[in-house]
Amino acid sequence: MKRAYRDRALSRLYADLGSDDFDVREYALFQLALMLRRANDAMSTLGGQLKHEQLSRDLLRISLSPADQERIAAHLLRLISRYTDSRASALWALGEVSGDIAFAPVLSAIGEHGDRLDDEAAFQACRALRQWLARDELHTSLVAELLADNGPMLWLRRWSRSTDRRLARSAKAVIRIAKGLSD
Repeated sequence: MKRAYRDRALSRLYADLGSDDFDVREYALFQLALMLRRANDAMSTLGGQLKHEQLSRDLLRISLSPADQERIAAHLLRLISRYTDSRASALWALGEVSGDIAFAPVLSAIGEHGDRLDDEAAFQACRALRQWLARDELHTSLVAELLADNGPMLWLRRWSRSTDRRLARSAKAVIRIAKGLSD
């Protein structure tokens, strides 16, 4: 794919992320997540056919580099700050970014927005952390940052006592896995 076409397709997608229209923004997040899954060779729970149906030909032809993933992570973090109704989806999409790129930014997002994350957004943050921790590919300093008492651990402990069972289980799993990695 020629660079100009590639840049134009990504620019349209980034513009849709900044749309004030919720549906446009959410669809752009969905497309980005599919592209990130494909780029990171993650085993998708979505069938290959669905990926092809949901991505335009231009987006299908784009191969995301680590630098692209860093830019995407930056866009998603801005989206978390700007649109409260898309926080859960943005955290879900961030979970598809490589852990070495997105782990620290997700910890920052939890620290910055932890008190304003609804149960679904908190669950998506925990889901992403749990995935990255389970792969055991993270530097030990990142795990230590997660376990710091004055950091994200404050929110993880709070979420582990949530009345939302799914969130509570997920937060407990993150804490258990992180503590296991730090031993």
